[in-house]
Amino acid sequence: MRFSRTQLGILIFTVLYTVAFAVFYIHELNAEFIGYVGVIVFIFTLLYSTLDKTRIPTFILAGLSLWGLMHMMGGSIQTEDGVLYAWRMYPFFDGGGELYILKFDQFVHGYLYAVVALLFLHLLRNYFGNQHSQILVGFISLVSALGVGALNEIIEFIAVLTVPDDGVGGYFNLALDIVFNFAGALLGISGYYLFLGFRRPSAER
Repeated sequence: MRFSRTQLGILIFTVLYTVAFAVFYIHELNAEFIGYVGVIVFIFTLLYSTLDKTRIPTFILAGLSLWGLMHMMGGSIQTEDGVLYAWRMYPFFDGGGELYILKFDQFVHGYLYAVVALLFLHLLRNYFGNQHSQILVGFISLVSALGVGALNEIIEFIAVLTVPDDGVGGYFNLALDIVFNFAGALLGISGYYLFLGFRRPSAER
């Protein structure tokens, strides 16, 4: 399969930072993020091995690559609040303990599921075209993204059960993750239709 120059650039960038962080996390014996390295490898292997059929736009590939970088940075870079994922970016709301908005972890969740929702929207629009209700297509994209989010929370629950001193967090962290997953997915889909409208899927490729 041949990749465009942009697709190849995104892939090389992703491979380079993934290898670098894999070495770091293996050196630190961080089993949780060694597992996440494997998740990133699986995701990009799946995406790039099916590009000839899915024709995923480069902005979605780039968006997922940027998420992977932020995710790897989140568990390694130290801030005054702990690792980057614990960084309290801005005090929109402070209910004490984990009930704090906005943290880097929440920002990444919102960002990721906006991109994931756009991925599902692209796949569904290329399958259905404009022959079906775009409200229905958008809704299916939204709940599909939330399904991926639920799978991610299951993976994090497995980490809680198997990895000592994991940084997953408790109930409020879980609930806030779900809220930001939903908000990000909804904003991604709404933004797509607001700015790009209902143009034919072939123009997205």
